[in-house]
Amino acid sequence: MTSPSVIGPGISCQRAIAFSRRLGDLPKRSHSTTFGGNPLACAAAVAAIDEHLRLGLAAAAAERGRQLHDGLRAIASPKVREVRGLGLLQGIELKENAGPTLKLLQDRGVLALGAGPTVVRYLPPLVITAAQIDAVVGATRSALAG
Repeated sequence: MTSPSVIGPGISCQRAIAFSRRLGDLPKRSHSTTFGGNPLACAAAVAAIDEHLRLGLAAAAAERGRQLHDGLRAIASPKVREVRGLGLLQGIELKENAGPTLKLLQDRGVLALGAGPTVVRYLPPLVITAAQIDAVVGATRSALAG
């Protein structure tokens, strides 16, 4: 599996993830990269991974994700069909077009994305706080009340 996105602070560092027991060895000349492996990109990647570990971002993301999921599920609105997600990636499937709700959220200071015509998708940063999650849930409750 490859992942071409950045993992450092704006430094392109492609990475390949493989499990040799499952895939075996890569054939010769079957792997190449434009940006991977250069010293700057590798140093940025190592620093980013170190910060993730130091700040406990994986555990915090799991905890904040549960908080977001539970908060969204607690919203009693006839507009909501389903709340689903994993970790901080959460979505509310509505029984109507998501566009107006996305606009109301934006007006309340929450930037959410559409995922198809009826889903409001939440992608908060790994460093989001419990208070910020509460604010997002409150803004969503307000947006869905109308």
